Amino acid sequence: MKALMILLAGLLAVVLWLRHDNANLSRSFERANRVASEQKTTIGMLKNQLSVSQRIARTNEAGQVRLADELTAAGELAARREETITRLMNENEELRRWYRADLPDAVRRLHTRTACASAGHCLQRLPEGEPLPDAGKRSRH
Repeated sequence: MKALMILLAGLLAVVLWLRHDNANLSRSFERANRVASEQKTTIGMLKNQLSVSQRIARTNEAGQVRLADELTAAGELAARREETITRLMNENEELRRWYRADLPDAVRRLHTRTACASAGHCLQRLPEGEPLPDAGKRSRH
């Protein structure tokens, strides 16, 4: 009988230990499930951010290609204009003189002064009662 009591006490200790171990494992399992759920949510958000980033990258790349094409076209247009100016200057002596002439003083002052706040302020900068000098002639100033 004593052996039976010891055996029952041992079995009770084993059952209590297994119950305690089972509770610990259940808590660990719940924590693992919670972490897995959070990670799944995070992965979903990261996938969404990745797709948005890839879409933005494609849009930016297309924009860069478009801007590069526009820059090339603008460079070609500028080169054609420069060639036209050079050709016209070579063909026309009067145009060559006009191109090399200094700007009138009033025009030069407009280019060197600060920006105008309004059209009325810009008019104040021009000398009143004094006609603008001819571009081909030297100013008295």
